[in-house]
Amino acid sequence: MCYNIGMKSMNELTYNRGLLVRAYLSDRQKICVRKNGGVARFVYNRLVAVDREKHKLAKTLPYSPADRARMSYLKDAYATTAALRNAIPFLNDALVDGYAIANAKKDYSNAWRQFKKVKGTGIPAFHKKDGTYSYGTNCHYDKKLNNDPTVIGLYEGSVRFTDENHVVLPILGKVRIKGSDKEIKSVLNRKDFTRIGTVRITLDSCGNVYFSFSLASDIPFHTAYPQTGKAVCVDVNLTNFLYDSDGMEVLSPKYLHKAEKKLKKAQRKLSRKYESAKKDGRNYRTCKNYQEQHLKVAEIHKHVANQRLDFIRNVADMEVKNHDYLFAEDLKVRNLVKNHKLAQAVSDSGWRKFLTALEWGSSKRGRLCLLVNPKNTTQTCSDCGYVSHGDTRIMLGQEEWDCPQCGTHHIRDYNAAVNIKNAGLIILKEAGVPITLS
Repeated sequence: MCYNIGMKSMNELTYNRGLLVRAYLSDRQKICVRKNGGVARFVYNRLVAVDREKHKLAKTLPYSPADRARMSYLKDAYATTAALRNAIPFLNDALVDGYAIANAKKDYSNAWRQFKKVKGTGIPAFHKKDGTYSYGTNCHYDKKLNNDPTVIGLYEGSVRFTDENHVVLPILGKVRIKGSDKEIKSVLNRKDFTRIGTVRITLDSCGNVYFSFSLASDIPFHTAYPQTGKAVCVDVNLTNFLYDSDGMEVLSPKYLHKAEKKLKKAQRKLSRKYESAKKDGRNYRTCKNYQEQHLKVAEIHKHVANQRLDFIRNVADMEVKNHDYLFAEDLKVRNLVKNHKLAQAVSDSGWRKFLTALEWGSSKRGRLCLLVNPKNTTQTCSDCGYVSHGDTRIMLGQEEWDCPQCGTHHIRDYNAAVNIKNAGLIILKEAGVPITLS
């Protein structure tokens, strides 16, 4: 019996996942990506400007008929995608994807939702023009065809995989792709059971293009790892990358630090080319020498980011594979990088990306991951519970210490990992979560 995936929306399906692939575009297709990325940024910025104008007009509405008329126009002209296209004629270009406009509006609404939901998040601001272009499109399924019993399970949407190396998208057409062969094959083998939602197309500053697919299904995408009956806490720090409660230490690769000499040399060259163009009265944006050097700097940054991400994912998968319950500190990295003495080291460590990878890996492999409040986890003795304070407080850089109350000798990072693990197990127990440890 065939399963008509097109009859269900993304929200009605049980399991969700993303798929990231590298895309190889022709020059014409790259022009389309730049055009639609520019349109998405323009629409987002126009909505920011309109809302700011409406905020100012609201103060004078009772006294000015002209302001009331302007407010009415702004509400009608930017309410829908069709209204936007009527108000801004160039959005009707044949190469402009209508979904790019709709998704830009959705991104703007999500930005306001994030501002109201997350403390410390600012109101939506203008997106600056840089060397990257990004927009979202959607996979459209024809309801008439999906309701036809003769084509149930066979019809594919406007976004579809033709084989392991090619995908079809609106406006762009057929594109060659490269990604994880295992993951792409799993999508192709179950395409009648998988719905494609949104697709994010990104052209980065190095000229590389990536497609990020949002997939949903009623069948799990990943198989769970075998149960181990083990719990672990990972304590991330600057001395090494992490120290877990099993006593395992993972050293930090410090990719940015290793590439710093090469990066500084490339950035000095870029600065000199900028000053030379400025001295000659040329626009650096159209200066060929400057753009070539700018690309070299961007490639170094991209290489460092890829190295860090690969390392983080491998370490996170190792911890998830070997433990059923995982605990870590819920670090506020945004606050930590405000310290200019530690900012570069913290950013190079990629702590937030690691915690995200740990949570994501746990959810897809049937594990349980909990982020614990880090308050006093370093200062507390894991044997007697004494909290160091005043003159006995453990300072930054102090790797070993003796408890003033019970005299136990502690390794700073291992002690913190044990405290976080114990706190996490207590939270799970109080929440009534059944825990089975060997």
